[in-house]
Amino acid sequence: MNRIKHILHYMGHKGPADNNLEQLISSSLDELNKVSDPRHVMIQLPCNLKDNIISIDSIKIESSGLAERLYNCTGVYIFAATLGAEVDRLIFSRSKIDSSVSLCIQACASAQIEDYCNNIENELSYDLGKRGLKINPRFSPGYSDFDISHQTDILRLLSADKKIGLCETKAHMLTPLKSVSGIIGFYLKDEK
Repeated sequence: MNRIKHILHYMGHKGPADNNLEQLISSSLDELNKVSDPRHVMIQLPCNLKDNIISIDSIKIESSGLAERLYNCTGVYIFAATLGAEVDRLIFSRSKIDSSVSLCIQACASAQIEDYCNNIENELSYDLGKRGLKINPRFSPGYSDFDISHQTDILRLLSADKKIGLCETKAHMLTPLKSVSGIIGFYLKDEK
């Protein structure tokens, strides 16, 4: 999906963008790029799977969705990524002036963090591929039956607050808002 289509998807817009919308997206991307500071932290850990219980370091996760994703995996990468707090400030400040611009910047930021995470996965896939390993797509707390409360475990293991300024609310929502955490399983190419 090209970037404009990706942004339109996050805006909930159907069909192609007209000239006015293309200009709004272009100016929103310009504003976003001035403040965005994409960063991530990632660690590799072994994992054990028994039934639907996944053990990673000191974490025990009960999730059939994650267990299915990690079937035959010999280890995982736990990661978190963020665009930084300035993006939240920009969205908030623009919402007080023009809600359509704020919505567009939010959509641009959603597309940007997704692209950033995809690039992390692609680089990891390339690096591990040279060692005869493959990865599964990332799986984040809140997907399927992977309880969102496991954000706490992931952020703690990564020391994400100290390393990239990533925290969570009491409801386990990431802050800054344009942030992602997840688990990427890896396995020998011939194992699946």
